[in-house]
Amino acid sequence: MTNAEVDSPRVLDSEVSGTIVSLRERFEAVRRGEIHRVRGRLGNLSSAQEDVVESLSRGIIEKVLQAPVAMLLNAAAVNQSAFIVETVRRIFNLRT
Repeated sequence: MTNAEVDSPRVLDSEVSGTIVSLRERFEAVRRGEIHRVRGRLGNLSSAQEDVVESLSRGIIEKVLQAPVAMLLNAAAVNQSAFIVETVRRIFNLRT
């Protein structure tokens, strides 16, 4: 990738979008894994109770992701996304 390509807003937007998708996928995998891990200890849940567990866990993930996603989107808006994308990828061990 050339410097001109790196500085292109379309490439940076693509990098930001890809990083956000990877971040959400990583957190979703953790969420599903943790629900699976504790499922046996929860016993028999009604459909309504399962919905509550799903809703609660998804809500937690959304709240945790608010700051990094906002940081990525703000950085893209002011053409500073390369550093932020790399930082988020390193912190959360995301594939590049």
